Amino acid sequence: MAKDYYEILGVPRTASEEEIKKAFRRLAKQYHPDRNKGRKEAEQRFKEINEAHNVLIDKEKRAQYDQFGEARAKGFAGSEFWDSFRSRQGGQPRGQPEGEEYFSGGESGDLGDIFSQFFRREAPFGGHSRRRGPRRGEDIEVALQVPFEMAAHGGETEIAIPSVFGCDRCGGSGAEPGTRSQVCPVCHGAGEVQSVQGAFAFSRPCPRCYGRGEVIAKPCSKCNGTGEIQTTRRFRLKIPRGVRDGQKIRLAGQGQPGRDGGPSGNLLVEVRVEEHAHFKRKGDDIYGEAAINAVQAALGARVHVPTIHGDVALRIPAGTQPGTTLRLRGRGVTSADGRAGDHYITIRVTTPTNLSEDQKKLLREFARSAGIPTD
Repeated sequence: MAKDYYEILGVPRTASEEEIKKAFRRLAKQYHPDRNKGRKEAEQRFKEINEAHNVLIDKEKRAQYDQFGEARAKGFAGSEFWDSFRSRQGGQPRGQPEGEEYFSGGESGDLGDIFSQFFRREAPFGGHSRRRGPRRGEDIEVALQVPFEMAAHGGETEIAIPSVFGCDRCGGSGAEPGTRSQVCPVCHGAGEVQSVQGAFAFSRPCPRCYGRGEVIAKPCSKCNGTGEIQTTRRFRLKIPRGVRDGQKIRLAGQGQPGRDGGPSGNLLVEVRVEEHAHFKRKGDDIYGEAAINAVQAALGARVHVPTIHGDVALRIPAGTQPGTTLRLRGRGVTSADGRAGDHYITIRVTTPTNLSEDQKKLLREFARSAGIPTD
């Protein structure tokens, strides 16, 4: 039964490249053999995940996979496609044996030549290939909760980032100091093997070395042969004034270290602004409320209202109605370029309670003089 690579990664057929990458990283970490020692089912799952990722992340391979899947569903047998493909390559049709046939990425011959024309040979994530060279480290993305006032005014805070670095005992080789790793006898250092499955040809991690291209006779006692150690780094992070919810702060070169001399990735901190008890923010503007009594609303008054810059005297015009919104210019958030938003205050009129008899008498007299019915 043909494998559904989209189902293996748990993504829809319309998934974007970024969605495929995220699904792969999550599953690869979960089923990596180094974290599941002795679990054969995890090892098989890891191989399937790498195989699916290796096809779907490559635009050409993905297009071929989608196309052939549709053709096969319509009854176009894999052997018929293979014979047709061989004929176009100038060779004679040949039967394709059932099951899978493996060969090293370093072997030559007509079968390998066909594959090299049909697919680009690239090692899976984490593996070695003949195309060695510096590789940039991955970016690290984290979310950081920031108080409302700090996002408005700026400040500093500390963040802790779990990170993976090359083992300082073995220098990242994974081998115990004084010993050496050996070239994998299955993939001959390529880190991958090619497989034939019906009408398809795929690259997948070498089942012997898990894509490393090397096997370790005596693993490093500190990193257990992974060549990496986990640690936690702490940073004092500057929060720029006016930063908004969802914005990202980039720390260049503070991501995962590169390999083979490649540069480190970046640390991307997504700011998540905490809610305020009294204020709401839209862009650089602040929204709040102020409660006044009916007398202040009728006669007008000057009241003090809180803002993110401290209390400010607000003039209430006579005859102000409930729900009226007043603006304090420049009392909102000041952005990094120096532009200041406004503070908008919605007036809430409260009704007096617990009036004395004299106060009630005065209100009745006012109602009679104003022609306001009360009974």
